[in-house]
Amino acid sequence: MAELVVDSVSKSFGGRPVLDGLSLQVPDGRTLAVVGASGCGKTTLLRLIAGFESIDEGRIDVGGVTVSGPVMVPAHRRAIGYLPQDGALFPHLDVADNIGFGLGRGPAREARIAEMLTLVSLGRDLLHRRPDELSGGQQQRVALARALAVQPRVLLLDEPFNALDATLREATRRAVRATLDRLRMTTILVTHDRADASDVADDIAIIERGRVTSVTPVGG
Repeated sequence: MAELVVDSVSKSFGGRPVLDGLSLQVPDGRTLAVVGASGCGKTTLLRLIAGFESIDEGRIDVGGVTVSGPVMVPAHRRAIGYLPQDGALFPHLDVADNIGFGLGRGPAREARIAEMLTLVSLGRDLLHRRPDELSGGQQQRVALARALAVQPRVLLLDEPFNALDATLREATRRAVRATLDRLRMTTILVTHDRADASDVADDIAIIERGRVTSVTPVGG
């Protein structure tokens, strides 16, 4: 786990500013929901933190170490877990191999897969099913288990409930919140849905026109 600091970060694409001196801080072990309209820069923010894009100005620190700014640490060396909107499971791999994709071979791998399956409240009977044999909610939990299996310091969730119907959405939110409560992992959840934010996060940040305009604790 690690504190995450985004300091005065700007990013433009084709001359169009997307983030404009955006700053935020996520304390160690807390979950911050980032809420805003489509096109306000939420997903761009996650991609910059993950290292999939480079920043134009500013600095990003993870656990007191600068990963973007004067230096650019490659994505695979940032120890950041990323869960995209669609989960991006490998369709040709079963649940076990999806969860264990970033792990080595041997008994420790099998134990870690079983541990992650339990962590996201899924049964071992699903281990050898392919993604197309799972419900939408189960697919998202498997994707979460895969992101957590490599023991990231920071977890990034990009609209993880967007494709789910109302019943699955609520159940999956509860499962994700329970997982984050157990791990106390530094997390950013991007969403446009206030219910997602309130049910999963400790704090809510509002982005407008590429800047954070407010940060408030849930229930505060």
